[in-house]
Amino acid sequence: MPNIKIPTVFNIDLEFEAADMGRRLVAYLLDLLIRGAYVLVALYLINKADFDSQTNNVVLTLVIGIPISLYYLISELLMRGQSLGKRIMDVKVVSLMGNVPSISQVLLRWMFRLIESPLLSMLLIGAILSETSPFTALMVLIIGMIPIVMVLRSPLNQRLGDMAAGTILVRTRQRHSLEDTIFREIAQDNYQATFPQILRLSDRDLSKIKSVIDSTQRSKDYVMAERISFKIKEVLQIQTEMPALEFLETLLNDYNYLVTRK
Repeated sequence: MPNIKIPTVFNIDLEFEAADMGRRLVAYLLDLLIRGAYVLVALYLINKADFDSQTNNVVLTLVIGIPISLYYLISELLMRGQSLGKRIMDVKVVSLMGNVPSISQVLLRWMFRLIESPLLSMLLIGAILSETSPFTALMVLIIGMIPIVMVLRSPLNQRLGDMAAGTILVRTRQRHSLEDTIFREIAQDNYQATFPQILRLSDRDLSKIKSVIDSTQRSKDYVMAERISFKIKEVLQIQTEMPALEFLETLLNDYNYLVTRK
């Protein structure tokens, strides 16, 4: 499969290898087997417990129905864009910025999965075989083929849920990682930028700050960090007693927060 280049605001293009249809399908089938095995074990234990009819229906819903329906939502949240099948097949979901998808992105993908599932497509195709109306059979076939056609026709191999959520499915191998950029993931919802003046610097300046931070952390020599901190404070007219390395880290965090929330 061809590589996908994702332009970012962080002075470098992230390059991923697109997940091909075969790899996606095998990952889905592995997840299907995992869920199937869970259902068989759960059914065995529930039947062995010998509940009455009403209790049995409640237990089936709580132990099987809900976990199976939430499988992708929970696994992609906990495994940072992967399910067990995706991890085995070396693929993952990333946002169009190249980072781990947000909760809202994973939720949106999961919601669209309810109508895009290959299993649903197979059930729809199966319904064709027992359908007597040619028009209805044609409509069912079209609906069942939509997910596959969307992926094949999309420049980034996205299904409809990916397009809506702003995500893509890629191989976990990539030429450039986010650690090579000035990207920092700001997890705090209530984060407050300390130095909004950072937006006056260019990407080249910010990349220099990142390289100084990395060099300082490796060598434990804080001279260069002190020098660049003094220069930045002078140019941006910042007054702070913050230690040099902490000051530079805060600048990058502020920049990421301000840029990604524009």
